[in-house]
Amino acid sequence: RSKAVGEPPFMLAVSVLEAISMAVASVADYKVCPRLDAPATPECVLMAVERLRGGA
Repeated sequence: RSKAVGEPPFMLAVSVLEAISMAVASVADYKVCPRLDAPATPECVLMAVERLRGGA
């Protein structure tokens, strides 16, 4: 019998959010840690990029 728990899917979701956060941080040469809320919709990611660029 499998005794699997829900941790692997949760950790996958956390790693994806962190990867998106690092991609957004690359816009500012990793000098700023962007604030991303879940769910990280395309609009939220774009707004985070624009904040780092100083456009919003």
